[in-house]
Amino acid sequence: MLKRLLAKPKQNDDINATIKLIQTGNDEAENDLINQYIPFIRKVTASVCKRYIDPNIDDEFSIAMIAFSEAINKYHPEKGSSFLSFSSLVMKRRVIDYIRMEQRKKTFLSLDYKEEDMENVENVAEISASFKDYYQEIESEHRREEIRHFQERLSSFEIQITEVADQCPKHLDARKNMVEISKIIIENEVLLKILMQKKRLPVKQLMSYISMSRKTLERNRKYIIALVIVMMEDYQYLKDYLREWL
Repeated sequence: MLKRLLAKPKQNDDINATIKLIQTGNDEAENDLINQYIPFIRKVTASVCKRYIDPNIDDEFSIAMIAFSEAINKYHPEKGSSFLSFSSLVMKRRVIDYIRMEQRKKTFLSLDYKEEDMENVENVAEISASFKDYYQEIESEHRREEIRHFQERLSSFEIQITEVADQCPKHLDARKNMVEISKIIIENEVLLKILMQKKRLPVKQLMSYISMSRKTLERNRKYIIALVIVMMEDYQYLKDYLREWL
């Protein structure tokens, strides 16, 4: 699904040039870009809400438009992800947060009314249960979307998710070391450029920054690349798995 939403290489270049212009403060260019991608924004919003979205009526669409603008100003093409792929994640995150907040408000209002009319206790319980089920459903879909996006990013390095899992170090200290190496790559412009442009781990250059054997680096190559991607992208759920190390 996500691949159908992504721009072609030439379109990516055009979008990136426009975004660079917007990030210098060109509000007119931003308005033009947002208007151009209203169908895309509506499609992403509908995929979260599981229903038709009317841009003139639905608040979720307004939230998604704000998130699209947020994505424009936060996007960095050197991270390797396309803008539409990145903006899709940001919009879905914000719409899910909005839905959760609104459903909580409705539940609280129902609870207040229950105190005056005890016959509504069962209705309140049903509302709460319905909200919980719905939120779990959209969260599960967003988690799957992150994984699909992550797999797409890995594929550009000719890596599969299963290979990352197989290469994950068994010991906690070793995993922490891989995280630190990933941070070094992200914080070093030269190392990051080699990784993103040549699609390979800059092992030779890394040896100047760490005290680890080349063999160990090579053995953990796919895992390190995966960590770099997760740490650079706007992944909420995947980062949760790494939170104790990051």
